[in-house]
Amino acid sequence: MHLVHARLLAPVGRVVPPALADAVRARALPADAVEHVSVHPQSAGEVTVGVFSLAPGLAEAERRAAALLRRTVAREPALAGFTVLSVEVVLVPGPWWDAR
Repeated sequence: MHLVHARLLAPVGRVVPPALADAVRARALPADAVEHVSVHPQSAGEVTVGVFSLAPGLAEAERRAAALLRRTVAREPALAGFTVLSVEVVLVPGPWWDAR
């Protein structure tokens, strides 16, 4: 399973809909391979949507999540005017990471 983070930006004066995770799940197709969706509001009108994907690889998980989020923003009335800023798997350094 891959966790893909999508960053959305709300129009000025708008807030993140409380049922955003439900809206994303409702727009998911079987081919999107979505296992779970989480929502984490940030500051300044940004929200991070976590899409847990069962896609076979990282690039495919990103592609499917991007399609899902763009489709959701385009078709969900509560998200009118929202912008998809980025959709990517976040690589987190761990004990194996050598930053030299």
